[in-house]
Amino acid sequence: MNEPSAVLMIELLSLEHEQAGYQIEIGLTRDIGYARRMLTIDEFTYEQLNALAPYFGERMRLSLYPKWDPFRNSYYSTLVIMNQTFSETLYFACSEYYVSQLLQLKELDDPHVHEEIAVETTSPSIPPARRLRKKNKKRFGRLGLQSIVLASCLVVVLSLRMGGQVMDRAEGLKGPSLGTSAEGIEKMVSLPFIPPIGKIETTPSQQEEPAPTPETSKPSPEPSEPPQEQMKRYEEIKLTGDKYTYSLPKGYVALSFDDGPSKYTKEIVDILVEHEVAATFLFVGNKVSRNVEAVKYASEHQMSIGSHSWDHSKMTDNGVKENQNNLAKANQALEQITQSPITVFRPPYGAINDKLAANVTEQQMKVLLWNRDSEDWKRKTPEDVIQFVHHTDPSGAVYLFHEKKITVEALPAIIQYLKGKNMKFAIFK
Repeated sequence: MNEPSAVLMIELLSLEHEQAGYQIEIGLTRDIGYARRMLTIDEFTYEQLNALAPYFGERMRLSLYPKWDPFRNSYYSTLVIMNQTFSETLYFACSEYYVSQLLQLKELDDPHVHEEIAVETTSPSIPPARRLRKKNKKRFGRLGLQSIVLASCLVVVLSLRMGGQVMDRAEGLKGPSLGTSAEGIEKMVSLPFIPPIGKIETTPSQQEEPAPTPETSKPSPEPSEPPQEQMKRYEEIKLTGDKYTYSLPKGYVALSFDDGPSKYTKEIVDILVEHEVAATFLFVGNKVSRNVEAVKYASEHQMSIGSHSWDHSKMTDNGVKENQNNLAKANQALEQITQSPITVFRPPYGAINDKLAANVTEQQMKVLLWNRDSEDWKRKTPEDVIQFVHHTDPSGAVYLFHEKKITVEALPAIIQYLKGKNMKFAIFK
């Protein structure tokens, strides 16, 4: 986000079906100005956007952060429609090709990658309102259905750094013994733009073809053949649920943060994004209403979000019905913000038994524990946390941290150390 031509906002201006294929005209608000461009899309995404019509006289902003839905096995994104009176967020399915096009818009600042239609020398905070139209085809119909309410503006903000005080501690109880077996983990390509890596199987075409460069990343004339995905430094791992304790294959490492959301969540996300890695956040449900923006911020920046119960109670002491309600309340609070199913659960204190595991399965979640406990809740300085990481083997590690001030201060050095050990970062689903 700090690069000179970072994309801050995308506005949908027109939707077109020409003989050569499918295109959208977009308005790009960057930190250096405003521009209009034509973007090639595929037929599937075109039809999904077209199905959201009719529109008239509204501004439409496309999300910069499409997400993967593992239950429907597809990507989805959002279109925010607004006028002076109403706004509404609409969801649409989209293709991997469309996702890769957005990646190019965000990461490439080569002015020759896409033809510039017009560039304004000033940088308006909100581009002028335009009517969505299909060029050389019949226009979208006027708004004839009163049931379509046009609601809320999606704003992609620049990263903010926040300071604060020490968070709650998860202390005093020991979880079950934590093994180091990599069994029970299965890879799922469900994060955008992440090629298969390491021990996890890779197709021959992905092994042989290099990642695209800015000079070769122009939109393909055949939308059904998406360009090769660009390399990221983290992988998404699907938990199979056959064991409670998870480690990773050799060469992989995962960072996880318990007891949020908090005033530190955004700062942790900013550090992760700056270093091009991601982490798994296990949030406590009754803290969500006080930190809605923190949850939304983590979700929009592609972090994995799981449940850490509603109230951080020792759930093995609870009854079955109490735990059912506990899990459901936490999931509901999180899903209202993320608009995605919550699929990962970490029991407070690592306390798990068969009855609780059955409740988790009923909620279509998997249990995630850890094998490297930083015990940062009882350490005194950032250097103490850093030294813990330096004195453990990071290969295959699932690190447990908390949203705590000294951990935030230690995090950049921890990431640099793990990168120096050539670790590949992972998050969990």
